[in-house]
Amino acid sequence: MKLLSTINQLAGAMLSLVLLAILGAVGWFLVRTQFGQWAIEARLAEREAQVQSLQNDLEASRQQIAALNKDLEAKSLEIQRLDTALRLLKIDHRVAQIDVVSQQGSEQTKDLTTTFSFVELDGAGKPIEKPRYFTIQGDMVYVDALVVKFSDEAVEVADPLRATSFCLFRRVFGEHQQPKDGFSLDPVGAQPAAYRAGREPSDFEREIWSKFWHYANHPEEASKKGIRAAHGEAPFQKLVPGKRYKVLLRSSGGLSFSVEDRPLQPSDKAM
Repeated sequence: MKLLSTINQLAGAMLSLVLLAILGAVGWFLVRTQFGQWAIEARLAEREAQVQSLQNDLEASRQQIAALNKDLEAKSLEIQRLDTALRLLKIDHRVAQIDVVSQQGSEQTKDLTTTFSFVELDGAGKPIEKPRYFTIQGDMVYVDALVVKFSDEAVEVADPLRATSFCLFRRVFGEHQQPKDGFSLDPVGAQPAAYRAGREPSDFEREIWSKFWHYANHPEEASKKGIRAAHGEAPFQKLVPGKRYKVLLRSSGGLSFSVEDRPLQPSDKAM
């Protein structure tokens, strides 16, 4: 009996040990599984944080690219505006034409004379009226005109009233003449050729010409009208037979000449 009791006790102890071992294994498995889950969740959270960071960086990059594109577009438009402004400032308008018809005598004998025609041109470079013929002593001609120059800003934006300088021809004369003895082109009080051709002057043009010398001597008032300068000009040119001289008016400046060969005109034979 004592042996049987001992065996029972030993069996119970062994069963307890087995149960404890099983419980320990199960506990260790559960703990390990839990820690594994926590580790997985921690790694998952880390990956999610990395993904979110990358998404934030990507969004920031997209916004930066959008801002750069917008800035690039703005700069491109500004470059186009400046290019257009520069082009407008440098546009030359043909406003008159001088054709050398003939020359007689010589400088050595001091009897050189030059006959030429003068005609004003429209915006397309076509004559406004019939050419007028003049003969001067020598071969140097002066073209006397009143010029109104507008601010660069007005020209740059192609202001419809101030997109180019204004010019009103007064007279032509040779180097051996006094200006007051020159040949009148638009007599004082007469309607300028540009308007005699049928184009009515605007109210703005009427005001400018009627108050030309007032604006020339009152720059503050002139500035309010967008006028940068108002004054007389008399560029001169040496005339050579067989040449045609275009009188040019720059949008932002004054008068100048360009030269080209002149085709023979039927009217020359009548001269």
